[in-house]
Amino acid sequence: MASEMKESKTAKLRVILDTEQDVYRDIEISIDSTLLHFHNAILDAFGWAPGEMASFFESDENWDKGKEYSLMDIGGDADMTVVKVEAIIQDTDSRAVYVYDFLRMWCFFIEPVSFGEAEPNIAYPQLCFEHGTPPSFDSKDGDLAEGMGFEMPDEEELNDSGDGKPERTGDPEIDAYLDDQEGGDDDGWREDHASLDGLDELM
Repeated sequence: MASEMKESKTAKLRVILDTEQDVYRDIEISIDSTLLHFHNAILDAFGWAPGEMASFFESDENWDKGKEYSLMDIGGDADMTVVKVEAIIQDTDSRAVYVYDFLRMWCFFIEPVSFGEAEPNIAYPQLCFEHGTPPSFDSKDGDLAEGMGFEMPDEEELNDSGDGKPERTGDPEIDAYLDDQEGGDDDGWREDHASLDGLDELM
């Protein structure tokens, strides 16, 4: 009795970037591919380079995050390098969330468009459709600095603080200290450091 070959299934998945503009990509991938393979396909489709941490999450119609599948080597059934696409996308009602870079927190919503059979001589995953232009990967850096309590000075502010002294860092306290150091004697010593008088009293 001849053995039956298992037909390879594919899923066409719409990956929607959580941004103000309408930006998404349709990617067709074998459901037997690992989530790591899907992770790389998403970054490639959006024109971003790999290198940051990432996770997939099982989700629902409200895009709530469920079980996490991490890029970290944590082993078991939550390792992105082992778990397959079919673990998070089983049918047309399945949803998933993908997060790239835990500092910038780029979030993508994943929903299936259709399922089918893999065609011979087609390399999967493949980009089937693209809509919108993704923002640059580091476009959130200004928001990160603001969230940490820093203001991002423009180039003119960095070169001129308005009093003829260059601002070196953009941080007022650090720059004030540097300016204070700059205002010392010509030999580079501040007046209060130029004398060793009183040192014996400290010994």
